[in-house]
Amino acid sequence: MAYINATTAVNRVKLVLIKASAMAGSTPVETDFITAASNSTGAISTVANGGIVVPGLQDVTINNSNGAFRWKQLDQSGENVITTNASNSLSGNFVLDPTAFFGLTGGTGASLDGIFKLSNDRTQVAFLIAPAGVTDGSKLFMGTGFISALAPKVSADSPVFVSPLTIEVNGDYTLATAAVAT
Repeated sequence: MAYINATTAVNRVKLVLIKASAMAGSTPVETDFITAASNSTGAISTVANGGIVVPGLQDVTINNSNGAFRWKQLDQSGENVITTNASNSLSGNFVLDPTAFFGLTGGTGASLDGIFKLSNDRTQVAFLIAPAGVTDGSKLFMGTGFISALAPKVSADSPVFVSPLTIEVNGDYTLATAAVAT
């Protein structure tokens, strides 16, 4: 049996955010987010469209939850069911980095605004999440949505700010295979 490995530097989970308005088409593609990555280190060497590579990811969840409509009939002993549209979301926690959270002075796009402003202004974002890194041939989830559920927290036991992050996905995920890594 094979597993999706996220424990080595090459295979670490990556999440990249851009403004949805920066996409080349109506559906996100890998080159909207990154144009170069390393197969040997797993590092994204060129981020496109003023993107943010979200630092310090923890507890990432890719949610695809189909709804269900159930009904009973008098001529059957079991219920019938059909699925309805899915509620998709991407969530996790991240350690706050001032540049990613508040924006980069002199940056462009999402990197200029930062995660907080993208959420606060209800800006539609496009995202790329790579569960096993961005090496050539790895699987990628992409889509568009809105950032919600930011709640930075610090405590004596956790002396750095950590915040949940949810992207409420607008529509379906797009599944692709990474191709820009060399």
